[in-house]
Amino acid sequence: MIANDGQAGTGSSTPAARAFWGALDAAANPVSLLLMLAGLVRTLGAADYGVLVIALAASSITMAVNPAIATTTTKFVSALRGQKTSRRQTVAGVVGAALLTVVAIDLVLVGCTAIWREPLSNWIFGGSIDFHGRGLVLLLAMVAVAVQQIDAVTGAAIRGLERFRRQAIIELTMRGVLTAVVIAVAWRTKSVLAVLDAQCLVYLAFMMLRIIALRELLPDRRIFDRSSRYQLPPLLRYGGWMWLSAVAGVTYTSGDRIIVGQVLGAAAAGQYSIYVQLTQLIHFVPSNLFSFSLPAFSRWNADRERHSEIARAYPRYLFGICVSALGLALTLLAIWPYVLRAFGATNLPEGGSSIPALLLAINFLLLSSTAVPYYLLLALGKSKLVSLTTSSGMCISLLLMILLIPRYGLAGAAAARLAYGLGTISFFARASRLVKSP
Repeated sequence: MIANDGQAGTGSSTPAARAFWGALDAAANPVSLLLMLAGLVRTLGAADYGVLVIALAASSITMAVNPAIATTTTKFVSALRGQKTSRRQTVAGVVGAALLTVVAIDLVLVGCTAIWREPLSNWIFGGSIDFHGRGLVLLLAMVAVAVQQIDAVTGAAIRGLERFRRQAIIELTMRGVLTAVVIAVAWRTKSVLAVLDAQCLVYLAFMMLRIIALRELLPDRRIFDRSSRYQLPPLLRYGGWMWLSAVAGVTYTSGDRIIVGQVLGAAAAGQYSIYVQLTQLIHFVPSNLFSFSLPAFSRWNADRERHSEIARAYPRYLFGICVSALGLALTLLAIWPYVLRAFGATNLPEGGSSIPALLLAINFLLLSSTAVPYYLLLALGKSKLVSLTTSSGMCISLLLMILLIPRYGLAGAAAARLAYGLGTISFFARASRLVKSP
């Protein structure tokens, strides 16, 4: 069914090897963002960097359906690998349906942004941010996010095929090139528009590279194939619940930046983005380190002969992610003042205040500890439960942001996020019951 990548079937790849390549894949994005952050704050300045942050955050909200399609793709592709009777065309059918859906949605949203970019930019940036050409900035940010999300679906398919090494190598290369190009363009031009142009071009080039890499792994080297009438309904049902969660998630992760920008100004939005990007490592790295568990759980669940492996692997993965997240959180908080100085954040409006950092660290620690139960529930098809739990927590957080940011500033934004982290604790009990059930 699948071309050899040195990891045929479950492959010669052990859980440790999959975790290693998954960790490299996970580290590529946050490390790239942090390096770009350090370079852009110094080259663009706090205000222009804040404009860039707000534009990308607003654009990400409109692309909320794509993370849902990416997660659905990983789940169904990995499940098909565990079904010994699956037809050759089924994997290509899932991948083709996901890519066509994302492309269609992105074209509509980019087109709408192009038509109404000026009124949209006036609403998003508000009257307190005066930046020439902000409508074009918003459009370019939308294009950059759209291309990146198409690329994310192809990456999700490669992960579903459990080709973690191939995915990690492409991701590391792409993030390295992106970081170098963006910083170089920012240093030379001092232009937000030029930075977005550079991002679009790099994303487009590596999107094509990842499509070629995915094509080599699929049956008959075919990416596009028609989904069967038995395959599409469950895919749409599962993806529909994931879409609800994704809408809340993207709004949640972008809403606080937009509110901070409108209430406190672009420089404060840039500073808050630095805080979030640094502390999110506590969640981002461990959760992606163990992201291989989603396709593994899904494959084992589809193969009844290996279903018992879930009960053996789950407690080990849970212990590993909790220990790694706690260690990362304690380390980051211990060196927090030095990290802020390294990224130039002490020169921004609120200096090096530790209260927002501590609150954000607690929230990301909670999210990280529940990542393995989250992956297990998704692998077992509990997308409705996961979606309703996460969406309700994020909606409460968004309401708290509106109330707390005007009164408490960055600390209020960080405190509002805790509602989401606390809500995910319920995953522990439900996942434990499912693991113990026959």
